[in-house]
Amino acid sequence: MIKYFILVSISLLIIITTGCSGAKTDIIGEWQPENYKKGAINNVLILGIFSMDKPLLRRNFENGITQAFESDGINATPSMDHMPYDVKIDSTTFEKYFKDLKVDAVVVSRLLAVDQKRDYQSGYLYTVPFSYYYGFYSYYYSGIAYANSSGYLSQDVVVVLETNIYDTSDKQLIWSGISETMDPDKASDVIYSFGETLVSKLKKEGYFKK
Repeated sequence: MIKYFILVSISLLIIITTGCSGAKTDIIGEWQPENYKKGAINNVLILGIFSMDKPLLRRNFENGITQAFESDGINATPSMDHMPYDVKIDSTTFEKYFKDLKVDAVVVSRLLAVDQKRDYQSGYLYTVPFSYYYGFYSYYYSGIAYANSSGYLSQDVVVVLETNIYDTSDKQLIWSGISETMDPDKASDVIYSFGETLVSKLKKEGYFKK
């Protein structure tokens, strides 16, 4: 079986807002290789990339995304059930996790931008060179560096996330997308809205095993 690894490497930070929740996520751009054969993903590993001093946020993210996949019949495992939260994982260790957990896939998601009208403090937005995206390990390590340099969001926000999906057999990119979540009240609003939208998108485009 072809193996994939959906690594959601997302640098989602604490959101401070007021008012009732009305969070809505849209996929506003996507890319996928023309020659990729879809339809084999059935078991995924969920990995959130956060600042190492925010393990609870990573845990909440991974649990929320896991729930979204499992609600659609796809087996999913939060990486924090097996991986340490306070160190970078080397490629040899990743390969062991892939084999032991028998995962088919990675969704690597991270915070990409916020609406220019919003207030972003105590950090900076960072995007890696596009060539980094194609290999899982280069994207993971750049994402870790970014997560630990990030600031936080205040006031009403529009959260723009970048999500990459990698094939675990060769660690190559098989889907990339940009999502936008509007009017979240708290981090969990982004997590659950994003998770449902992502899973729905992947199912519609035929990535899951039937």
